[in-house]
Amino acid sequence: MSLFGQLFGNDREKDTPELLPAIERAVSAVEPLLRQAGGYPENYRKPVMAALEYAHSLAASIPGPVAVNRESYAKDAFVHALFPSADDVVDAFCASHALQDYYRGFPAADELYALMGMRRCEKTMVGVELTGEVVQRDVVQKVVYFTSHTIENPAPTEQQARDQAAWSFFDSLVGKVKQRIEARKQDKLSQLQEKDMLVARLRAADAETRPALEKELTKMMAHIQATASSLELHNYTDDFETVLLNPEQHLRLNQVPIVLDSMGIRRESGDASRDEAVVFNELIGFDRRNWTVTMVHCSNMQSESFATRLDKACRKLAIYT
Repeated sequence: MSLFGQLFGNDREKDTPELLPAIERAVSAVEPLLRQAGGYPENYRKPVMAALEYAHSLAASIPGPVAVNRESYAKDAFVHALFPSADDVVDAFCASHALQDYYRGFPAADELYALMGMRRCEKTMVGVELTGEVVQRDVVQKVVYFTSHTIENPAPTEQQARDQAAWSFFDSLVGKVKQRIEARKQDKLSQLQEKDMLVARLRAADAETRPALEKELTKMMAHIQATASSLELHNYTDDFETVLLNPEQHLRLNQVPIVLDSMGIRRESGDASRDEAVVFNELIGFDRRNWTVTMVHCSNMQSESFATRLDKACRKLAIYT
């Protein structure tokens, strides 16, 4: 770094081409007026760069791409665990709005890469189990299954799909910044309502109860002032730094190894070798529920083009809606 850069922290040579657009994107999502406030865009360079690098790293760490088609459903234990049947493999993709939009733009495409997310569920049921040559009935079992298959960020190449996923992760982190600010705005409204109730009680108070209510009102006014101060635009940078400089606290991948048999029944780890465990990657913090995610590669899912099946599915859905 040059002496001028060391003195003034103006090390712009390290800026990536996407940094300034990312700052604009983040600030616009949280509060567009920040562009007119002091310190823009300099105050946002460090947190936005940290979040952007983390988002790309997180997208790069998502496993896959996994081939998803009828053949892989039959041969790949991971794909088999994700779908109830081979038909559901295709149906899940045909129901995707993101793919509908994708094929409108690329109707001749015969393959794509995308991020697939699902909800992992477990339910307890009573079934039969073979132990040696003995059939045991009424055995309590845990069935692992997946619902709400969602396809996002479709692209013609894996790298493009991962880049799009990275921007989705970045937007999610920026959303956490906005949530912090919105929470304080809600706190301020609640505090103002509480203050109004205290004022009303104070007006009707007698000499005995008035001192305690006055003390409580003074304390409440201090809280309101502190909250109002935190909502001044120049303090929003603290929210950006709190979230974006610590992105792993708000969005991360967790690996969950589960031993499953061919019927989706969960087994104890001692029942099978570690190699038989299927590793699922859960995206924590993306929204209120955890998503099991993987990158997928789809090509020639059936003899007729996938775009044709997608179009048929859309027309079928339109009939029933």
